[in-house]
Amino acid sequence: MVDTAVVGCNWIELPAGKYIIRNDNVKTSRCQLEVDIAWDQFISHPCEGEWQKIAPIRILSFDIECAGRKGIFPEPEKDRVIQISNMVIRQGEKDPFIRNVFTLNTCASIIGSEVKSYKNEKDLLQEWSNFVKEADPDVITGYNIVNFDLPYVLNRAIALKVLKFPFIGRIKEDKSTVSTTTFQSRAYGKRENKVINITGRVQFDLLHILLRDYKLRSYTLNSVSYHFLQEQKEDVPHSIIADLQ
Repeated sequence: MVDTAVVGCNWIELPAGKYIIRNDNVKTSRCQLEVDIAWDQFISHPCEGEWQKIAPIRILSFDIECAGRKGIFPEPEKDRVIQISNMVIRQGEKDPFIRNVFTLNTCASIIGSEVKSYKNEKDLLQEWSNFVKEADPDVITGYNIVNFDLPYVLNRAIALKVLKFPFIGRIKEDKSTVSTTTFQSRAYGKRENKVINITGRVQFDLLHILLRDYKLRSYTLNSVSYHFLQEQKEDVPHSIIADLQ
């Protein structure tokens, strides 16, 4: 990258006649296009003028709901995933072009969203995995997705033996896994975080940004929403979710 003046997320131009588009049968990734080009034949544009614009990247925002046991925080080895809600938008556009909810059994219709119902939790998880690959997001975002939502669905898939679930990255043979890392500093103290490899997709966890950049009294989603937007969500404690099904 240094030799060719490439930096993260800058624009790269492939001159006509200098590259070959790979056929589907030789592609190693799920990228929409794969090309071969010599390292000294492409043009790396510095982030100036027109080349400062952000590409129309696809952003997937998602959230899961689990049916925990009374008084016990949900555990992926035992507690079901009952809903996964999703929204996909292109950078620079005002409205998402996909809004859907994957739900176990049924739920009431939701205006402006497609409800996808499944009788079997294994089917729900596998179809959500397929959806991620089809939507092909460049960025996956949400609130506390790195330490909760992503590890939960990956570990739940292991518990249910949904073997094809964890291949949600862009490299076909790369399996997404969960590991744990510990970070410590004077400014932030000691923190333990999950690390999930999803090749080719950036994980942007809003909670991590807020913990790093803002000193707030509380980092619950309700408190953060009120602090920045003066709005609050309808809060449903995990302990009563099972009763509402």
